[in-house]
Amino acid sequence: MSEVPSRSEVWQTFRGINLTPYHQSKNNLTYIPWSRAWASAMDAFGDHLSIKWHGMTDKDGVTLDHIRYADGTATVCCSAWFGGEKYAECSLAVMDYRNAAVENPSAVDFQNTRQRCQTKLLAMLGLGLYLWENNGEWDDNMTKYGATETPKKAKAKAKKKAKAPAPEESYEEAERIALDKPEDPVAVREKLSSICKTLYAADWEADEILQDRIRTSVKSNDVAEMTALITMLGDVLPAALTLHKDS
Repeated sequence: MSEVPSRSEVWQTFRGINLTPYHQSKNNLTYIPWSRAWASAMDAFGDHLSIKWHGMTDKDGVTLDHIRYADGTATVCCSAWFGGEKYAECSLAVMDYRNAAVENPSAVDFQNTRQRCQTKLLAMLGLGLYLWENNGEWDDNMTKYGATETPKKAKAKAKKKAKAPAPEESYEEAERIALDKPEDPVAVREKLSSICKTLYAADWEADEILQDRIRTSVKSNDVAEMTALITMLGDVLPAALTLHKDS
């Protein structure tokens, strides 16, 4: 068996994979089928990558692979492990096509959300992350953090060109740093605050449970939880802005 890849190696490899030929569209949104994302991940790191699902124990002592809330809504959560070490974790609310939380979700709702959550988890490691950047389009320049060039060389090349980074690159840079070294709690908190303000300006408001999660994570400087919230709210943002624009 080959040596376990580092976080940086996983990031660089996944960032260099162009999944454009497998794009599909639904409700005016472009996405990658979960099966294709998983196949690409297995092709690259099948000997080392494993996915674990996290949940809760209900009042009857039954262990669930999801988290249920008092209002009947639910969240799924999974993590990616390489050689016994957790590289990333992702949570996703069970939502309908409007990105609204589903009350008392069915087994089908959970299954669909698990597939979406797993695909999003792989994106947090770099696979297909461009769908959340650059208007969802592949850019050959993204290989500057891919398998063909190291981040150090790419940074030197970008500096030589003296070209200011596009706004869409800020999220990419944040994700790269997250995998290379511990995140700055202040920077993560500011990003979470910025997304919340943008959503509020678009007349979108989190429910009480989500508001409590946000407050608790900020108060405790929980970088992992704030990062998970940023990712989750990032999924809501495009739909919220579209609805606000159309209203």
